[in-house]
Amino acid sequence: MNTMSSVREAERPIALDGAAFGLDEVGLDRALLTRGDGAAARPGRASSAIFLHAGWRSCGTWLWETLRDRDTVRAYYEPLHEDLDRLDRAALTRFSPGSWDSGHSPGAPYFAEYIPRLRRGAFGRRQGIEGYAPRFAFDDFFRDAAEDDPELRAYLHGLIAAAHAEGRMPVLKFCRSLGRVPWMARHFPDAVHAVVLRDPVAQWLSARRQMEFAKNRYFVLAPFVILSRNASHPLLARALARLEVPMPPHLSRDRGITTQVCWHHVRGLSWAERYRGFLALWAASSLTALRADAMVIDSESLRDDTPHGLAVEQALARAAGFPLPLFDGHRPAAPPVWTGTDAEAQDAVRAAHAALDFVTEARALLPAAHTKLLVRKLAPRFHPAASRAALPPAAPRPPPADAQAWISAWLYVVLARLSYPLRRMHFYYRRWRPR
Repeated sequence: MNTMSSVREAERPIALDGAAFGLDEVGLDRALLTRGDGAAARPGRASSAIFLHAGWRSCGTWLWETLRDRDTVRAYYEPLHEDLDRLDRAALTRFSPGSWDSGHSPGAPYFAEYIPRLRRGAFGRRQGIEGYAPRFAFDDFFRDAAEDDPELRAYLHGLIAAAHAEGRMPVLKFCRSLGRVPWMARHFPDAVHAVVLRDPVAQWLSARRQMEFAKNRYFVLAPFVILSRNASHPLLARALARLEVPMPPHLSRDRGITTQVCWHHVRGLSWAERYRGFLALWAASSLTALRADAMVIDSESLRDDTPHGLAVEQALARAAGFPLPLFDGHRPAAPPVWTGTDAEAQDAVRAAHAALDFVTEARALLPAAHTKLLVRKLAPRFHPAASRAALPPAAPRPPPADAQAWISAWLYVVLARLSYPLRRMHFYYRRWRPR
């Protein structure tokens, strides 16, 4: 089978029957941009903040960049980012759209808004963000809305209060909050919460491109770190089982060790297996986020020539209490081109069927509009004829991690830590050597 022809077939959309959900496209847009309590986003008065909940490579940064350009906005980039615990002023100002192959528009350093909130340490050194704790990034990723977390709540309130003190509307754009949207919606009820959802295939291809062509493994590795540290959560455990995700051995709760073990594990997986891990996290976190009292932004429809794009612009303007034009010179990037093989495309079809089964099982948890959107996101990449029966038999899945995998992971961690000083010396030599 020719790869490009099979991809064209795979991208032919499935016709979804809107009547089955009681919604046409206009009704779907209206339902997505209406908060869960049935009222439009903060009618008649401004909200205390705007929370953008997105996944990596899902157009969330494009939205944040667009809002950040307004003088009336204080836009915080990824408030739960794991590096916020240790970055100093110099590091905060180095990380910018131009410092890596980001695909983002040129602009100020991502973390510039955090500089006034650097902690004061010994000898006057300022490092880490006030109120931030390392566990915010990946631990308790699927926090129950009824649970209390005064430390996280105080940290986010501090960011909001700092923006209000400047007379600005705080916009917080997250990439590690999708499993906590119900919690944030409950504990920050005066904020407008917007879930940004992108087609998982397009999102994955962007992450894969980063690893294949830019040698940036982060967006492929980080989902497995989250999976590893939250595998016992019931909803995620069901997604992992449905998609038959090969998981790394569990060695320690230390995040550094978890990250090294996950990288050792991910390096040995095929692209198809890596995608299954990503899709399990996408399905579980999207389902959790869509249960919250939040508006939903469809990345694929976020353009100035679509009713959804214009409706999003109006909804955010109502939330802020002042105009927030999104499309004056800005547009989301075009979707990436498929780079996988025929075998990977076939396994992606199988994974989509498994994810659809998972969503169907949990359908009662979601409003009809949100269920329709999830089905649409999972389905359009695959030809209707690509049913389970039409696919060739799948290769047997590898067994769960055994003692050999556990020993191999420990040896990798030990060697990686022993060699760390040499690798850092090599890094600085290459960085500072005369050209």
